[in-house]
Amino acid sequence: MNALIGAAIAALIAIGTGAVALLTGTNVEAFADISPIQWTVLVIGGLLTFLKDWQAISARRVINKVTGTGDGGGAI
Repeated sequence: MNALIGAAIAALIAIGTGAVALLTGTNVEAFADISPIQWTVLVIGGLLTFLKDWQAISARRVINKVTGTGDGGGAI
């Protein structure tokens, strides 16, 4: 569950940052001034961010189980 929550938070931060960037562009007065393709790219970017972070957190948990450590990679 913590992997999903952590990934969701990362995706929300990415989407929020992207939305702020879109809304502060030149000649943008309202949401309607941003094209649907821009919103689509923003949502796809958020989805990719979610999947990347979920995979990273899940991989770290598996590595910790295999190595028996809590550092994410085992002792060197």
